Amino acid sequence: MLDKIREGSQSLWVKIFLVLIALTFALAGIGGYIANQPEPAVAKVNGEDITQAEFDRAVESERARQKQQLGDFYDQLARDPRFTQRIRSQVVNDLVNQKLLEQAASESGLRVSSAQVKAAIADMASFKVAGQFDNDLYLTSLRSAGYTPESFAQALRGDLVTQQFVQGVIASEFVLPSEVDATQQLIGQTRSGEYAEVALADYLEQVEVADEDVQLWYEANRQLFAVPEQVKVAYVTIDAGELAENVEISDEEVTAYYEGNKNRYGTEPQYRFSHILIEAGDDEAAAKAEAEALLTELQNGAEFAALAKEHSDDVFSGEAGGDLDFIQKGTMDEDFEAAAFALENVGDISEVVESSFGYHIITLTDVKEGSVTPLAEVRSEIVANLQEQRVKQSYYELQQQVSELAFEIPDTFEPIQEELGLTAKETDFFSRNNAPAPLNSPAALAELFSDVLIEEQLNSEIIEVSDTTSVVVRVLDYKEETTQSLDEVRDQVVENVRREQAQQLAQEAADALARQLEAGEADASAFTALENVARQTVDHPRGVTQLLFAMSVPAADSVAVDTVSLANGNIAVVALRSMQAGEVSAAQAAQLKDQLQNNVMDETYRAIIQALRADADVEILLSSSQTETEDN
Repeated sequence: MLDKIREGSQSLWVKIFLVLIALTFALAGIGGYIANQPEPAVAKVNGEDITQAEFDRAVESERARQKQQLGDFYDQLARDPRFTQRIRSQVVNDLVNQKLLEQAASESGLRVSSAQVKAAIADMASFKVAGQFDNDLYLTSLRSAGYTPESFAQALRGDLVTQQFVQGVIASEFVLPSEVDATQQLIGQTRSGEYAEVALADYLEQVEVADEDVQLWYEANRQLFAVPEQVKVAYVTIDAGELAENVEISDEEVTAYYEGNKNRYGTEPQYRFSHILIEAGDDEAAAKAEAEALLTELQNGAEFAALAKEHSDDVFSGEAGGDLDFIQKGTMDEDFEAAAFALENVGDISEVVESSFGYHIITLTDVKEGSVTPLAEVRSEIVANLQEQRVKQSYYELQQQVSELAFEIPDTFEPIQEELGLTAKETDFFSRNNAPAPLNSPAALAELFSDVLIEEQLNSEIIEVSDTTSVVVRVLDYKEETTQSLDEVRDQVVENVRREQAQQLAQEAADALARQLEAGEADASAFTALENVARQTVDHPRGVTQLLFAMSVPAADSVAVDTVSLANGNIAVVALRSMQAGEVSAAQAAQLKDQLQNNVMDETYRAIIQALRADADVEILLSSSQTETEDN
């Protein structure tokens, strides 16, 4: 319980869970809200798809989060396919939970107003500069994430409805003042008594180990002396990093690449638009009529920005006179774009345009002509691109050459060394658990310990161990899994038997001492006093403290006694005589109440998910190969 309380202090995520979901999608990008093409699904939840695109974006977002949290250690973990599989499995699980919450919220009939959506956007730290909402940052962030203001508001509205549903349940949970007081008293509780250690060393010399005991112990613990199968290997490594060191790019190549790819280093003309949005709502005819009336006012000379500020249902652009900033083709609703990019001159105004968000009136407010970046400014980028291409090509060609030679003369690497200048190396015997790099990858180990390579002892095919490294291997020798004989491990077995028998003698002595203590006949000088000991004390062995707080508190003028094995092998006899409740502090009560409240909310949230899953039809379509394979 106390561990959960401590965990609760880190669990504030419950209160902002769904807002964080919205932020994650905003930063990771989402095209599914505005795309019309059907996408493959990774899961179905009550008949609704979770698309591959949603899954891929969520995986990428989780990888970015973990990389930021773990730093350089992430790259090491990411090489393990099991780590990648865990991430992908967790993401699928989280997306299923989210979909269940969305469905439950929708069925509950909850709604979120435009004002609430607007307030939520204004409160997002991602859109603030110096603590203030920045409309330019907001629009730029949305564009880079694949959103329009309308699609983002629509997505966020759904998340807020879901948040409203969850909070409507968990916010009803509460913690009584008496619970806070009782928890404070429990956390701050101290206990008193005494303990004595029966030293294992005192009994080790008393033990005489019989051959029969050695044999019995060995037979009962043969698995401890298993020696896994081992291979001795020759291998050749193909390393793209080494190839990169010899790649040079000439000025002529850079210039030719630049001239042939100028479109990459130029900018298309950019167009800035403003719009007035009238959401269709429940009465499309009225919305369209309102939009047409506004268009008439504009045609009669009304100021676009003023009408947008007064009438537009767009969450934020209305306050900026309808400004959408510069937009690129492919980022807005198809019908919206068709009308917007048909405008030829600054100041032109479209007819009323219907989209999935309602009715728009659009005006072209600015045009930036296209330009081409000078070669000098992109030279380093071009050199890097050409080097990467050259290395990839050289790497692929070298793989092909190595593969051919390894196949043509399959029992040696000499032609590879002589013709290609690569170095063949040999290893000592190793098992799956201690394979040297780069042979310690799952792909290499699977081949090395396959029946084919072990029996034929011929060159393997190319084995990809990472994006930039591959190997060809040949098994030189093989040792089957065996068990060390008793003669080989006799000294170790004897020591184990001696220790076990000594521990048994020490336990018997500790039990006798415990009985003396309970009877009031123990020598007090043999014990160490425990006076008002707290749970977190480091002044006594951890095992003693844990047992002291695990024991039931005895009645007044009596003692509770028990024994425990310590990390050093000694046996401790522990006596508990009294318990002192912790103090109740008003200063700490508020913080503790929040922690307890978070714990309760966490448990309630998990209960909601569990209940929804119990009644749901969930089908996971993501194959095991998809969860086990991902580019690093």
